[in-house]
Amino acid sequence: MSVIEFQTYIEHGAIELPKEYHDRIKGRVRVIILTDNDEDEEDMVEFLLNHPYQVDSFTPLTRDEIYGRR
Repeated sequence: MSVIEFQTYIEHGAIELPKEYHDRIKGRVRVIILTDNDEDEEDMVEFLLNHPYQVDSFTPLTRDEIYGRR
């Protein structure tokens, strides 16, 4: 097995093979896809859990305030 690494974009579900590899790659291949982290979409809740918003004057609500009791 040989390893060839290149970067490309997937368009309409297809991976374009660079021209310099057309004669070298034939038959069965194994494909492993690694995505760049900065291009991955992160869920907003997951983002906030991983990066909590810090406020100096934050005071959490009391139980009575949460449920509107007086």
